[in-house]
Amino acid sequence: MANAPAHKGIPIIGPILNKLIGTRNDRFVKRYLQRVDAINALDDPTRKLTDAQLKGKIVEFRERVIKGTDAESLLPEAFAIAREAMDRAVGIRNIFNPAKNFDAALLPESVRGIYADLRAQADAMPPAEPTGEFLGCSEPVPGWMQVEIPPELYEAVRAIYPDSRPPFRARPFDVQLIGGMVIFNGKIAEMKTGEGKTIVGPLACYLASIAGHKVHVVTVNDYLVQRDRDWTFPYFWALGMTVGSIHPQHMQGCLLYTSDAADE
Repeated sequence: MANAPAHKGIPIIGPILNKLIGTRNDRFVKRYLQRVDAINALDDPTRKLTDAQLKGKIVEFRERVIKGTDAESLLPEAFAIAREAMDRAVGIRNIFNPAKNFDAALLPESVRGIYADLRAQADAMPPAEPTGEFLGCSEPVPGWMQVEIPPELYEAVRAIYPDSRPPFRARPFDVQLIGGMVIFNGKIAEMKTGEGKTIVGPLACYLASIAGHKVHVVTVNDYLVQRDRDWTFPYFWALGMTVGSIHPQHMQGCLLYTSDAADE
């Protein structure tokens, strides 16, 4: 009787190893989930930062990169800052947006005075022209986008609206954090309509800018160029960055994310 081929039993090894150490995809997911846990662990101290401190973090991160720190190792810290900026600037700040009709009576009495003072300050503040740090804005930036909001007011709004849902919350979900990590690592993150690509892209942009890269976000939809730039502008401004848009009449259709420090 002829001997059986020496390789006959080898196909069994693959499924066994997959059960022991997981598939390659499982290992990728596990690594990303560990990073999500590290980001979540920074949530409380990050939420205590003032708007000015949040904006200043980009300078601190870049200095660390210049001194030799690998940008990849800054991912948990950077994404914690980016997620907080998204929630504040694109979500919670809308309590001052006249078009969103926020009911100030929902706030606890301890912060109603703060809200009233900031509302008056925002109303009295002249709109900023779309130059300098407001470069790329399609129209002057109103005062409610510029006033600094104290952490206690952010927390009060979170208590009223615990779920991340527009218009008053825009906290990226864990899966959106993972999408941002995947893109930053130079891989493709496939997402369905409505899963938050407009949030995922800016997360990756922040860390890429910290690393000193010039960043472009390209879309095949001409309309989305300006719409998404305007929608995410408060996020980039809150992080100390500028964001512009290149329109089809410029023979390109993309969003351009950059910052003053990255240009030096």
